[in-house]
Amino acid sequence: MYLVQLRGLALIALAACGGEPPPPASKPAPAPPPVTPPAPPPVKPAEPPDSYPDLASALTATIPADARVVGFGELHARTDRAQAKSALARFTDALPAFGDKVSDLIVETWIPPGNCQKEAEHASQSVAKETKRPVETKSEIAMLAEAARAKGVQPHAMRVTCDDFKRITAAKPDDQLLMLLELTRRELGRISVEAVEHRDREATHRPWIALYGGALHNDRFPDPAVAQYSYAPDADKVTKDHFVEVDLIVPEFAEADELSHKQPWFAVAHAADARFHVWKRGERSFVIVLPKSQ
Repeated sequence: MYLVQLRGLALIALAACGGEPPPPASKPAPAPPPVTPPAPPPVKPAEPPDSYPDLASALTATIPADARVVGFGELHARTDRAQAKSALARFTDALPAFGDKVSDLIVETWIPPGNCQKEAEHASQSVAKETKRPVETKSEIAMLAEAARAKGVQPHAMRVTCDDFKRITAAKPDDQLLMLLELTRRELGRISVEAVEHRDREATHRPWIALYGGALHNDRFPDPAVAQYSYAPDADKVTKDHFVEVDLIVPEFAEADELSHKQPWFAVAHAADARFHVWKRGERSFVIVLPKSQ
């Protein structure tokens, strides 16, 4: 189409100058068949990722020796996308191998107060509806807490009050998810600060305090539009810049997520294999692409 337009302009310019255009060919050449251009390959990361045979060895090699708080983030499993082994389940499987480094594990979940079960149930249903979280997630969180206790790690859940639940229940549906995001940031930040201050008063303690939740909340380099939902500034402040962000990416979930396609690590997820690939996003910020499920 573009070439045809250029040829037309050339003929018009020649006529305006008083010249004669060349006679047309006796028989026009057949148009070439349309060619479908190949899909562009994913953008390659600036540096090739490191790879490891299992998650525990990847974490041990990647997390700096002076880390104090480690924020693990994930792409949540969803009922409307490809089904694969979740990052939460893989993290639970790996915990026994590095649990001796962890004193406390703070998980993005809540135990509702006994005197406002109705409001808590309504909020839980809103979360499940908006995030399309599989029902298996609850049991996976319970298994993670059990694995933590088996290694002497103290698990923590978010403290959500009846007033919190009542405000969420009374809000418009469009506002409920934003309120939950802010509540999650508040609680993960609060517990991490309290855990550091508590453990630092002990003569000896394990080096890491870990948090596990969505990749939105642990972001050291968030998009300005969602920066208010990251607890990273709180963790950085209490640890004097010894907070580390680690995102665990299930490649099948990334393939189904449009926003993930725009991330510089997506090429690593697109080419996922049987190993655990680590890509460095920035200072104290890492992405670990998990193997594809068999």
